[in-house]
Amino acid sequence: MVLTYIFNGVKYMNINVIKMKVLQVLSKHQLKLFDILEEKMGKEKILTILIDEEMDHNVLEPIHMEILDLINDDLPDDYFLQVSTVGIEKPLRSLAEVKAELGGYVFIESDLFTGNATIEAVNENVITISFFLKGRPKKIDINYQTIRFIRQAVKF
Repeated sequence: MVLTYIFNGVKYMNINVIKMKVLQVLSKHQLKLFDILEEKMGKEKILTILIDEEMDHNVLEPIHMEILDLINDDLPDDYFLQVSTVGIEKPLRSLAEVKAELGGYVFIESDLFTGNATIEAVNENVITISFFLKGRPKKIDINYQTIRFIRQAVKF
């Protein structure tokens, strides 16, 4: 198994190897991986590991260090490691995740509706949402395939 790739003297990471090692650490702590992202912020390269769990920095920091110790040899020298939780406005990436949010408050972008709403029902690929328009309650059905983006939202 190739742990890293070197081309013209430059070290490239094998994201699959990193993912396997991250999953080892997270499973030991009974945590769930949300995503691993390669990002750029200005000139900085960042490997971001998102954990699908609420926790404060006192819990997160030791996990961050454990992950760094395990993947340090696999992470190119020009990358920073960021370990974080996905946050309160978690994107819903599949219909199964939308179904799990039944009754939850979400932000939706689609051709039919853009805004905050409550998920009332999910039947097949159709999501029924409720929201207020000019102070009046409304309900509509949206086909899941027409949703460009959906995430959890905070209701104030």
